[in-house]
Amino acid sequence: MSTETSDCELRDDWLLEQDVNAWSSLAYVAAGLVLAWEVRRSRLPRAVYGLAAISVAEGFGSLLYHGKASDVGQFLHDVPLIGALAFVAGWHVGRLRDRSDAGSLVGLAIGLVVSTAVWALAPDATNIAVGVAVAIIVAASLIARRRSMRAVWSWPLLGLGAIAISMWALGTPGSPACDADSWLQPHGLWHVLTAIVAIAWVDRAYAAADPAHAPRLFRRFTDRTLGLVARGLVLAFHRSVDVRWRNRLPRDRPVLIVANHGNGFVDPIVVAGVLGRLPRFLGKAALWKVVVARPFLWLAGVLPVYRSADGDRSSNNASVFEACHDELAQGATVAIFPEGTTGDRAGLDRVKSGAARIALGALPTAPDVVIVPIGMAFESRVETRSRAAVMFGEPIVVSDFAGVGLGDDGEPSRDDATSLTAKITESLEQVSPQFADLDEREMLRAAAREERGEATGRSDASFGDAELVARRLAAATPDARARVIAAYRDFATRLQLLRINSSQLRPDRVSIGRLVWSALVLLLAGSALVAVTLIHLPALAIIVVGTALVRSTATKGTVRLLLGLVTLVATWVLMGMWLGDGWVAVADGIAIAVGGAVALTVWPPIIRQAAVLIGRIRLRDRVGLVPPVIEARSALVTAVRDSIEADHDDT
Repeated sequence: MSTETSDCELRDDWLLEQDVNAWSSLAYVAAGLVLAWEVRRSRLPRAVYGLAAISVAEGFGSLLYHGKASDVGQFLHDVPLIGALAFVAGWHVGRLRDRSDAGSLVGLAIGLVVSTAVWALAPDATNIAVGVAVAIIVAASLIARRRSMRAVWSWPLLGLGAIAISMWALGTPGSPACDADSWLQPHGLWHVLTAIVAIAWVDRAYAAADPAHAPRLFRRFTDRTLGLVARGLVLAFHRSVDVRWRNRLPRDRPVLIVANHGNGFVDPIVVAGVLGRLPRFLGKAALWKVVVARPFLWLAGVLPVYRSADGDRSSNNASVFEACHDELAQGATVAIFPEGTTGDRAGLDRVKSGAARIALGALPTAPDVVIVPIGMAFESRVETRSRAAVMFGEPIVVSDFAGVGLGDDGEPSRDDATSLTAKITESLEQVSPQFADLDEREMLRAAAREERGEATGRSDASFGDAELVARRLAAATPDARARVIAAYRDFATRLQLLRINSSQLRPDRVSIGRLVWSALVLLLAGSALVAVTLIHLPALAIIVVGTALVRSTATKGTVRLLLGLVTLVATWVLMGMWLGDGWVAVADGIAIAVGGAVALTVWPPIIRQAAVLIGRIRLRDRVGLVPPVIEARSALVTAVRDSIEADHDDT
């Protein structure tokens, strides 16, 4: 084995001499393919094909160079690098004369020719060509700034570039951080970070050139990624989520989502999880006063709303509304909770006019914008894994409410905003819980569960189905509701006296297939499953205790979710560090997380099957006392159905 090193990592006699540096070079190939795909989708000009091609070439060239030291590999590594920088330099110079695309292609051609000549005559002078390209970029950027042109090099982008350069410096053989045998190579991080910088530059550059048609590469990627994270959190902290009428959400036009707000931070997570992507949420500006929350708010693209109730100046909302209009003009999705505050309410709180004003103000740049109401209901805000239901309302065409139009100040008329706000309220009420009070809500939902259980023959009938029945009961006459509540109280009292619960009164059939499957899982991976479960028990205990210490039911879900994020991630990180070092620690942490997900899917069916067996045993033990309870349940089901039928006849 050779002891020669290059870029710190030890060169060995395997297939690739520098494994980490070679494989990480494929980040350039990935960046090039992403850019080519965006050009093909018409989100970027065709000139970007040049940068995409040279990025792919740089990736394979770097792979060859780090995989096997040779003059050919060195050439294919250096020349595309200078060509990519020349593309960027040409774009900045061409932008000064409003010919950025032509300038970028000319710069690319010049860069390839010059770098080839320099490499052939003086290979060690390629760094000079890199320095010249960087100097041209800096000079052109300064001139653009003096001309008050939109900035391309934002502080986050410059910071990312600085981190990348520091990784390159740390990855040199003379660096004190150099560990030739380690799998954690700074030069490999240099490859990944500079590939990200290339995409970020394209994102910023073409957004500055044409703000109305910004490519939004990172924003869309971040929204999709956070949407997947939100979906995972929703599935982890809810036993089920019933989604109704999802097809009402348009896919080909800008959308302003209005949703009820009864479960704190859980609500935006559920909305994002159901959508599969993160919309632009509006949140109260007071959140930005929490310093540690600011990076996460920035990452999620949350827009601040200034409220006089929090001591803010509502006049500051002009910039927020403008940001919403820009998002909608680009076909994005914006989400707002028009009640303004969260709380465990029996019905919808007063809907404020902000959503209507945003939608009407967006019409000049987004004439096809629609408002889609989303109603959310939660079976329990106390249980760790309860059930939820999400219902989409009919889209509201905003242009239908633009009777007067916008005034000279750009604000919609009061009459238009009032009319649209009334429509939003009506539409939200159709998909959101609307009960007289919290006690009635819980009893009508429990009565609806019994009716749905009787109809389906299952003790765990869909929460979405039961919620629809409960809402129909809430809309019935006061006398009908009183009969249902009285029948439920009688039934619940008899259950309590008998010391059994409703699910034990109607035990589901034991699934032989599930029992066999559970037995196989325990037989083949029982020890691993138990070990992973024990590893997660401290985090689960913290979540349960922390949630129990919170008195407000409206914030229990928020505390549970935040505690879950912190404790579970900490569990994976700490266990990974304890079990291994370097990349092995990362792999161990991921394995623990995956194992936790598997345990979450394996244990509940086993526990449910055990509950079915226990239910049958307890029911058989009390068989002589059960008939009055069954009669009370039948009376309850009859009262529910009579109320629904009466309500149907009235409508």
